Amino acid sequence: MKTIPLRDFQREGAKAFGVTRSIEPWLLVGREQEFVLLPVTPENRSAVMDLAEGLAAVMALRQDQARSVDEGLNQLSLEEIDEEIRNARKDLHRRKHSA
Repeated sequence: MKTIPLRDFQREGAKAFGVTRSIEPWLLVGREQEFVLLPVTPENRSAVMDLAEGLAAVMALRQDQARSVDEGLNQLSLEEIDEEIRNARKDLHRRKHSA
């Protein structure tokens, strides 16, 4: 994976990548953020989009897992989880009938 400073990319745009057309991913590195750029061609568009969607799902799952640990929800027993589900369903049922 090739790395390019984000500042160079912002200043020079596509010129910062050079003249070579590569299928290799690029890592744009900034002070507080990094970005991965993947070349997309008509032949690999579907595969790249599937990869991006899968990666987004994994990242969302990890965030949810970390939040559950922070909030202590990972310590709930199965009975407590079932109770939460029952309460949520009751609330949803009440809202449907009161609307």
